[in-house]
Formats: sequence, structure tokens, C-alpha cells
Amino acid sequence: MAQFLYAIIRMKNLLYIVLFALVTPVATSYAQHHPQRTPEDIARKQTEMMVRELDIQDSLVRDTLYRMHLKFALKRTISNTRAEAMQYMMEANAELQHILTPEQYQQFMNQQVNHTPHRPKPHYNRFAVTPTDSTSPPNDSKQASHTPPPPPGHQP
Repeated sequence: MAQFLYAIIRMKNLLYIVLFALVTPVATSYAQHHPQRTPEDIARKQTEMMVRELDIQDSLVRDTLYRMHLKFALKRTISNTRAEAMQYMMEANAELQHILTPEQYQQFMNQQVNHTPHRPKPHYNRFAVTPTDSTSPPNDSKQASHTPPPPPGHQP
């Protein structure tokens, strides 16, 4: 019986070793391909994108934008709750309004509204409501139900 338990313990230890050998390269590969960005990197990237998208030529405006982006990137490294992130965004937008020309600020705000998310939306939504013809009066009998049907065999 002791030999059997000893064999099980050895197999368990062997399993841990194999799992460690498989997981370690994946973790190190992830760290190599996704390095932690510094606040300076984040500020530089945000400034470059804004300069390119808004065609900003003035070096004083570029420097001011970089300092503003750096200030908020440093704040986010200290604490970044959802409420604080929204507050930082509102403060940054208020500062941008003073830094950019009215035309550039309007263009920036339009880009923010029309920004597409990084992840595509799902192609299929079974609860989506199809658009109706706005010229015809609404007909309640043809309206689709927004509640899913009850499971089979369900009795109210």
C-alpha cells in the first residue's frame, strides 16, 4: 500500500513539473511581446496620434499636448478607477479646448464620437429589433416581443 501511495505522489509531482514546463514559456513569451508601457510612452503615442489626426504643425502646441497627456498618464498609474478615469477624461477635454483651435477641437470631438471600438461587435443579435417603416403608423400586433420564449415544458 505504501508503494502505491508513493507512486501516486511521484506521478502528481511529475504532473506539476510538466505543467510548469508548459506554462513558463507561454508566460515569458507574453511578457516579451506585451511589455509594460511607461507613462512617457503612452503620452508620446497619444500626442503623435493627435498631431497626425489633427495636422498640428506648431511645436509649442505639440509640447503642451505631450505635457498634458503625460500628466494624465501619470495620474492613471497612481489610481485608475472607472470614476477617476471619467474625471481624467473630462479634465483632459477641458484642457484640450484651451490648447487646440476651435476647428481642431471640433474635429477631435467628432473623431471621439465616431471612434470604432477595438473589438468588433457580434454579427448576430437575436433580440435586435428590425427597423420599421416610419411613414406607416405603428401596429402593436406586429411588434416583436423583446422577451425570450419560455423553456420547453415550462408552465406559468
